[in-house]
Amino acid sequence: MAYYLGVDIGGTKIRAVLMQGLDDRKPQCFVITTPKNKKRFLDVLWKFLRKVAGPKKLTGIGVGVPGVVNKNRGTLIKAPNLSFLNGWNANKFFARFKVPVRTDNDSRCFLRAEAIRGAGKGYKNIVALTIGTGIGGGIMIDGKIYYGSRSGAGEFGHMIVGNNKTFEQLAGKRAFLKYGDRSKLIGVGVANLINAFDPDIVILGGGGVTSGAVKIGMVRRLAKKYTMSPPAQKTPIVRGKLGDTAAAMGAVLLWKKGY
Repeated sequence: MAYYLGVDIGGTKIRAVLMQGLDDRKPQCFVITTPKNKKRFLDVLWKFLRKVAGPKKLTGIGVGVPGVVNKNRGTLIKAPNLSFLNGWNANKFFARFKVPVRTDNDSRCFLRAEAIRGAGKGYKNIVALTIGTGIGGGIMIDGKIYYGSRSGAGEFGHMIVGNNKTFEQLAGKRAFLKYGDRSKLIGVGVANLINAFDPDIVILGGGGVTSGAVKIGMVRRLAKKYTMSPPAQKTPIVRGKLGDTAAAMGAVLLWKKGY
């Protein structure tokens, strides 16, 4: 049996799954709190993943990291919510497992998993929006994940949406804690994405969605109100089907041909 380790490094939590082959649909998920300094982060992450992997002989590792990442090199170029990891090379760190490693942005990993075996299955044009510690996203066009010219596509949280503040500043986790429910603003943000990309479907994920803090009904109503094209006002806006394990599973699915 081929075993794959999938890791989702978030601003608040680190999640890992150990998948028996690429078709494992219900892997066990392991979770720890993300340390807030680099030395402790690297030490805790290594011990955590050694425990998750156990005695299993791994075939490959997939890693999802928050922020702008050089997918080919595995370098985290900029992580606004984990700035101590700016410049960190995940591929080199995980090389100590002595198996191949592939790395991508965590929100694109979420999109990949949902597109292959979740809410996006059967759709070719997808926008994914993740709402957690930060706000991220992923774009699929004609069945292929879009990276942009410099691997920075999908950083929706850094759109300026009002009063010189970013979407993340106004609707991310800190905004929920400070101002309360931000579902209306998220709905406006989703309308902007529909107006820009005209997708088949919008899939929402991240801790703000899985916890129920983001009110999907409100998001749909505001998105419909501010979407310009009448046909596009009918764009489905749904929760991801794979829950909190989606990004870690999507990291493993970096090993699936074509993704």
